Amino acid sequence: MGAPTSSRNPAAGWQACGAAYVAVYGTLRAGGVNDIARLKPGIACVGKTRLTGTLHDLGWYPGLTLQGTQTVLAEIYPMDDALEQSMDRIEGLWPEDLGEYRKRILTLPVMQASGGQQPVTLLVYEALPVTVRNAPEILASDWLEWFEGQGRQHPGTAFQLNAEQGKG
Repeated sequence: MGAPTSSRNPAAGWQACGAAYVAVYGTLRAGGVNDIARLKPGIACVGKTRLTGTLHDLGWYPGLTLQGTQTVLAEIYPMDDALEQSMDRIEGLWPEDLGEYRKRILTLPVMQASGGQQPVTLLVYEALPVTVRNAPEILASDWLEWFEGQGRQHPGTAFQLNAEQGKG
């Protein structure tokens, strides 16, 4: 398991994590309310991987801790600094750290969309223990499929920004 990246110091400004790819497992997946293509039009999924941990139900979005044995489907996308900063805003890490998620850099096998498997170093947004303390576990590997199967709906169709919504 990779080491967590350092917390943001608001006085120091925003810093990129250095990963060229990001793994998304919840609302940022294709078809999710925060579909990553809404942040970066034309972006294409380069593959899929399985994250290992515990998936939690936080209402209209999931939280994943990287402790546990559950496998969770994640889509892999190329990432640049602008996209990472936008995702940091959604996850409540910037411009202010809301204390809900942290960034983890992992190297995982990725099934490439073009075929074959390759190890890729990528960013994962991990829910902090305090975030999931009272949240029920989700015993499913595909959060989007599980969410839709519950008959749930998101609070709206507008793009949800954590810093603006007071998510949590």
